[in-house]
Amino acid sequence: MMEERYHRIVVDGETYYREYCERIDRYGNELLTEEELIETLLWEVVEDEITVDHHRVENALRRMMDQTDQNLIRNYILFLERQLSD
Repeated sequence: MMEERYHRIVVDGETYYREYCERIDRYGNELLTEEELIETLLWEVVEDEITVDHHRVENALRRMMDQTDQNLIRNYILFLERQLSD
């Protein structure tokens, strides 16, 4: 279980976030803006970046000999694209 949390701190109407460690009952040194906090959290949880190049995918599909396999892959790609747009 993650012990570090972030507390919202409002100073003169401006919102900041500060890391708080429950285990040692202490705050981190930095006050972060919302954008900095989001960037920090994304950096901690995103493991990999995947780039989809539709041109390369289509070229790879054309090289597949089995039409059934081509259709299966195309349908799966369409499914994934629909999931992204929802």
